[in-house]
Amino acid sequence: MKKTFWENVVKNVIVFIILIFTQLEIQSTLGSLVTIDKSILGSLLVAVSILSVTACFGNFAFTYEKTEHRNDKSRYLSHMTTGLLMLLIGLSLEMTSVIVTLLIGNFFIFDLSLIILYSASVLYDFWDLMRAD
Repeated sequence: MKKTFWENVVKNVIVFIILIFTQLEIQSTLGSLVTIDKSILGSLLVAVSILSVTACFGNFAFTYEKTEHRNDKSRYLSHMTTGLLMLLIGLSLEMTSVIVTLLIGNFFIFDLSLIILYSASVLYDFWDLMRAD
């Protein structure tokens, strides 16, 4: 199980690094959309919210308890599944943050709430892994 724990650490670090690099791209892309038409931001926020809810549902519905931890393929498939869902959660939260900033300006408490939500998702991922032990 120790091996699986460290694989999970690596997965979450990789996802976090990807999210760091995507933040600037999301800001510049969404920022250029605003110069075209600011009215689309509300619709985009709804679409991003649906994506976020779907990814959160998938992430919380998944459980490591059903993973065969001795089988590398099963374990890696579990990590890939949760990693992709964590990436979608992070990307949608980044997009939400940028859209809200474009709509109403910087709102620290809102951004802090998004960080807490992502952190809770990561903690849940580790808790679920420990529960499967």
